Amino acid sequence: MFTAFEKAKVVVTGGANGIGKTIALGFAKRGSDVAIVDIHGDEAEAAAAELRALGSDAFAITADVSVLEQCGMVFDTVMKKFGRVDVLVNDAGVSALSDVEHIPEKDIRWVYETNVYSHWFMMQKFLPQMRAQKTHCQIINVCSIAGLISMNGAPAYFSSKHAAVALSECVYKQMRAENADIDVSVFCPGYVKTEMHLTDRHRPERFAIRDDEPYYHTEEYAKFVAFNKYLLDNGNDVETAVDSIFKALEKDQFYILDTPKYERLLCEQGVFEAEKVRPVDYYTLN
Repeated sequence: MFTAFEKAKVVVTGGANGIGKTIALGFAKRGSDVAIVDIHGDEAEAAAAELRALGSDAFAITADVSVLEQCGMVFDTVMKKFGRVDVLVNDAGVSALSDVEHIPEKDIRWVYETNVYSHWFMMQKFLPQMRAQKTHCQIINVCSIAGLISMNGAPAYFSSKHAAVALSECVYKQMRAENADIDVSVFCPGYVKTEMHLTDRHRPERFAIRDDEPYYHTEEYAKFVAFNKYLLDNGNDVETAVDSIFKALEKDQFYILDTPKYERLLCEQGVFEAEKVRPVDYYTLN
């Protein structure tokens, strides 16, 4: 378990807003020094300034962590500044809500590259350093309850989160097999009050929405965004959700949920899978 937060060197991707920023603030309040990594450099710097006001030796890095080379740049920058890394938080994530037939190819690639590849690339860059330090280190991969269950709609988002959870499980088992002093946890919150409905603003240039793409300017697409906002507005408070991470770190816990709301579904899902029948539906259980 990781409890030595005082002067810990922490890296948080997607750290300029939402869950990532709240996690970064949580570490800063506990005495950690934090590198805020985000695709929005100005927002990352503003977040780092908030952390410095709390006494953290915080700084910002502008990067698109879905790109391997930029993850390498993040690692080099962190090592130059901190000299080591104790905690890696992979929070960067996006959503796309269309169905399997109508979602544009670039949205599938954008969601997978951000939600899965960024975790993979960052761990690939930071794990060797964590091993070499021979000190206890922690990786926290922020996924979603969507990585443990499935519902009707948003197949790109749900399947990418399932992939991210499976990746975390594989790395956890690898660390145990190596007897490495590196712990891995996966945070799978339900709906949380964030700005995730504005996910399009986080698109890198290669996935930008163009004026000549009518799909993104339809009433149907606007309804997807509005529905996402409705779900988030009725979700858990972000501070409450993130607090569950710090409580779980004291209990050597791999799966971290922010609410017991889905526990019955997870249990029923295991039964359905064991009986090899059909995917269980959340809405039939409530």
